[in-house]
Amino acid sequence: MTIHTGAVYNNGVVARLLDVLVAAREHTPATPPGDELARVNRTLDSNAAVSWAMPSATLTALFDLIAGQLERSADASLPVGFAQRLKAAAGEQDRLEFLRETAATLRELQREGIPRFDDLPLSPWEAELRFAALRDFSWWVESDEYDAFDEGVRDGVASEHPDGCAERVPPLIAELHAALLLETDAASSASLRSVVPWATPPVLREILRLASTHLLEAH
Repeated sequence: MTIHTGAVYNNGVVARLLDVLVAAREHTPATPPGDELARVNRTLDSNAAVSWAMPSATLTALFDLIAGQLERSADASLPVGFAQRLKAAAGEQDRLEFLRETAATLRELQREGIPRFDDLPLSPWEAELRFAALRDFSWWVESDEYDAFDEGVRDGVASEHPDGCAERVPPLIAELHAALLLETDAASSASLRSVVPWATPPVLREILRLASTHLLEAH
């Protein structure tokens, strides 16, 4: 069975997973691989669009299919970008072994259930993916163009008013809520602040208040 390169090698989720595995190795090299793959499952599960388009079962099947093609033809021509990602993710491990072990581990971890942050703290690379809206909002919080913090936040929230608010503000509010839920988890909070240094509970609550007020009063 031949795998269509456009369907697999250039698949954004597969490529992103390889990038995530590389980032995990760079950020937390001493962490057991199973923990990082559990975080991968958790990250995939947390994104409704990804869970619908590329659930873990489909992703692991694709890894097995890629391994099968490489086994049948070790010289199979891989797109340069995909080959580089695969090499970086596998490290010193054989590519076939890496692909199959990763798929098997992801399946087993999925059967065990998605870990809570209490059991497996948020990692910095997870925070980068999960809190993209907060990272993008940093300019409005840290900018020296405003005399007061509230002014910058209000302008940031309303920066794409009116048409862009429905698309931009709800994800920001959702991430603010999620970030506040990490308040009692010191390790997860530290990972978040390694990515968004200003994300302390008082600041998060004030942005949440101002963003919610904008939706209530201006829409």
